[in-house]
Amino acid sequence: MDKIKYTQEDIYNHQGVSAVIKNLNGEILMQDHVKYGFWTIPVGKVMPGQSVEDGLKQEIMEECNIEIIKSKEIANKKYNYIRDGKEVIVDAYLFEILEYSGSVKNNEPDKHKTQEFLSLEKIKQLPYLSDTTLLYLEIMGFKRGKNL
Repeated sequence: MDKIKYTQEDIYNHQGVSAVIKNLNGEILMQDHVKYGFWTIPVGKVMPGQSVEDGLKQEIMEECNIEIIKSKEIANKKYNYIRDGKEVIVDAYLFEILEYSGSVKNNEPDKHKTQEFLSLEKIKQLPYLSDTTLLYLEIMGFKRGKNL
C-alpha cells in the first residue's frame, strides 16, 4: 500500500465526526475513501472553535450535498493513531442522521471514488472498513476486523 499523504490537520489531535445516513430502503451511505483506501460512512474533522454538531453539519453538506435537520449522537470513542511518526488522538463522534433535506451527491469525487447506499449485509462484506464504520457495526451487534 502506498504511504498515506497526511495533511497538517491530520497530524494534530482533533475531534472527528461520522454519520450514518440511510435512504428510504434502510441502506447506509458509504464512501470509497481515496486517501485511506477504506470504505467508510461519511467522516470529517471538527475545526477548532466549532461545535461537534456544527462540524457534522458542515462536513455532511461539503461531502454529501445534504442539510442535516435532525441527528442523534449514538457513540463517542477515542482512537490513537501514528501518523508521520506522531501519535494523534481522534475523539470520534458517531451520529445517526434522522432527517435531512436535499439530494445526496458526491461533492468530493477527488476524495471519494464512489459514494453509494449499501445494505448492512453488503457493508459487512467490504474488504477494508474505517474505525467508525466498524464502531457502527458493533453497535448493530456485528464485530469484525478492519480487513476481511
